[in-house]
Amino acid sequence: MFRTIVDFGSVGIRSYGVMLAIAFWLGIELSARIARKRGFDPLIIVDLGLVILLSSVAGSRFLYVISHLSDFSGDPWGVFKVWEGGLTFYGGLIAAVVAGVLYIKRRRLPASEITDILAPQIALGIAIARVGCFLNGCCFGKESSLPWACAFPPDSLAGSVMHGLRLHPVQIYAVIANLIIAIALWRLLKRKLPAGTVFSCLLVFYGAWRFIVDFWRYYEDEMLLGSGGVSVSVNQVVSIVLIIVGIGLLLRSRKHGGTQSETGVQA
Repeated sequence: MFRTIVDFGSVGIRSYGVMLAIAFWLGIELSARIARKRGFDPLIIVDLGLVILLSSVAGSRFLYVISHLSDFSGDPWGVFKVWEGGLTFYGGLIAAVVAGVLYIKRRRLPASEITDILAPQIALGIAIARVGCFLNGCCFGKESSLPWACAFPPDSLAGSVMHGLRLHPVQIYAVIANLIIAIALWRLLKRKLPAGTVFSCLLVFYGAWRFIVDFWRYYEDEMLLGSGGVSVSVNQVVSIVLIIVGIGLLLRSRKHGGTQSETGVQA
């Protein structure tokens, strides 16, 4: 684990914040290049990327804080320290989708084609951000005896909660899975498919993956639903909704037809 890259005493450059910045920068850069190849103004993608950046960070932090209010009772200003970790993906996704759709409608852009362009980079961005989670020691897994299980130092969230136990490195699982998803989506983007197909597949692929991995991820009791030894996380419920929405959008895109602007893409 490598939480701090450079330490200036009371202020430091956190690896989590750096990986998050890289994820957004690379996502916007690649999306702008793909947009240019498909006949869109890349500056529109840059502007949209900034809207998604601000809204997703705000939404993911808001949901995390709401579900961990006790962690901030003694440090109210800690709510704003997003560079130290503590973001809930689905909170960011919901906020980003709402803000992104409003921006797309305001600019009168073809929503299905734009979201298809963004889809692979979203998966790539999640993979990069999860590297930050691993380095930061947050978003950790349950106890494990597998050879690749790892323990986190006591000054990390994982170490302080799990007291040095060896855990599933679910952050690394997420890096590998989301890279695979990104590659699959890039390949789909090269094909002549109905507009909206690639983004729909992102929702289905990510939802299915997230539902599975959450069985090995640690959650506080307030984030679990069910009783009698059988429980699922709130995020697993959201994952099911995501899969259903993705399948619905996929069927809708196939019904309405209309292919993407171009088939060639380099990413």
